Amino acid sequence: MERTQRREPWWWAVVAGIALAGLALRVLAGRGGLWTDEAWSVIYAAQAHDAAGVFLRINHDNNHHLYSLWLQAIGPAASPLLARVPAILAGSLSIVAAAAFAARRSATTGIVAALIFAVAPIFVDLGSEARGYAMMILAALLTLLLVGDVVDGRPARGVHWWLAALAVFGMFSHMTMAAPVGLAALWFYLERRSQAGPEKALPDTLGLMGPAIAATAAVVVFVFTAGALSPTGFRLGGYEPFALPHYTAALDDVALWSAGFSAPWPWLVPLATGAVAVLIAWKRPEWLGSRARLYALLIVSVPLAAGLVRSGNSEFARYYTASAIGLLLLISDWIGRGLKDRPAVRAVAAVLLVTVVVAGLYRDLLLIGVDRGSPARPVADMAALAPSGARVAFAEPRLKGVVAVAAERSGYAARFAGGCSPADFLLAAQSRWKPSPAKFIRCGVPMVAIDSSVTVPLTGDSWVLYRARSLQSFRAADSGPAPAARNRRLSGRAGVAQG
Repeated sequence: MERTQRREPWWWAVVAGIALAGLALRVLAGRGGLWTDEAWSVIYAAQAHDAAGVFLRINHDNNHHLYSLWLQAIGPAASPLLARVPAILAGSLSIVAAAAFAARRSATTGIVAALIFAVAPIFVDLGSEARGYAMMILAALLTLLLVGDVVDGRPARGVHWWLAALAVFGMFSHMTMAAPVGLAALWFYLERRSQAGPEKALPDTLGLMGPAIAATAAVVVFVFTAGALSPTGFRLGGYEPFALPHYTAALDDVALWSAGFSAPWPWLVPLATGAVAVLIAWKRPEWLGSRARLYALLIVSVPLAAGLVRSGNSEFARYYTASAIGLLLLISDWIGRGLKDRPAVRAVAAVLLVTVVVAGLYRDLLLIGVDRGSPARPVADMAALAPSGARVAFAEPRLKGVVAVAAERSGYAARFAGGCSPADFLLAAQSRWKPSPAKFIRCGVPMVAIDSSVTVPLTGDSWVLYRARSLQSFRAADSGPAPAARNRRLSGRAGVAQG
């Protein structure tokens, strides 16, 4: 403990420097336009009119309550970077929280965790998006830190109330906070059962985690009761039925965009990672101690539950953030220990650290480059071709939010064309799983693709912008590419960029 105290000044300086570098990455990743889910969050926040409306009138799974309050305060015309400020700050603070948790093992392990969490693409992405994930991740890491201190026999004063406050903050940021709260409680119960026996484990767990569990349940009841009492009921932005190939691809995405692990067969890395997690929980290596169970629970629990119940929307990697947290903390722990081991192990640990950091930075650059599918570009293309305004149709209604928010910020007169009313442009989403056509027939009118985008599996929507070939105003453009799209011709490559 004395040695740890002497390390604190320089250690905090190093971690602060790493967190500032992570902040810079998140600012770079947060500069583009607002993609579909972000745009609808802005629209719902504006439609709610006031703070009470955020909690009582939106009633949508895309309403991340605390974040909606921020979006409502700054207004729909605010810059995307301003809209993302809370996420950027929370994402940067998560680097410090991860370092503090890992530093309970050693100062070196804390610095390793700071480096890995700073560059991990999944956390750079979620930490630069105008939604509540980054705030939830910060609350989850702080929850693990507080519970970990209790497991290690050094509880903070009033820790059960701090955990309840974090649960409320995390749940009103994003309701997937329920998983970290439940897993932290289960971890403490299993550790307490090992230390003091089953008779004492349950009451001690309820004493520590009871307020947090009650707070989590109260938020769930409140949100769904508000939805049930509203005229629309509780609404979902979209629902994709369970599909095994999509599920395994999402788990492979988690490994790839957190630690850089992937394989030609999407099921291989998730299966191997799960097997390692189960093995360390069973063997409980001495160097991991109580963390072995925690990492196994974090890595395995949510994917296993989603697979067993065949959960809908299981193809989205962002729903498995608990797994990413557990995986990166486990890697940090191993590298931190390895860097203090014999020379051969130290060399392997150093190579692994460099590999994870370099792979993360490489994918961060990809993430920044694709700009979440360049959601503001369709309106820029329309403005270049039809400066006075245009009628826009949508293959998927959810894309209306992207155009509405981009047009609000730019002042462009975009008018939505429903049914078979005439349209100058058609915006369609690209699917990761099937190609998009270069031509589209809408209500008998041929439309040709003039621009498209790609994105990564973590975030954003890739799209294709079509224009009506028969419209007189575009005949002059038929001889060549549209001005705004001259360097972005449809490549014929559909879906999202796999990186």
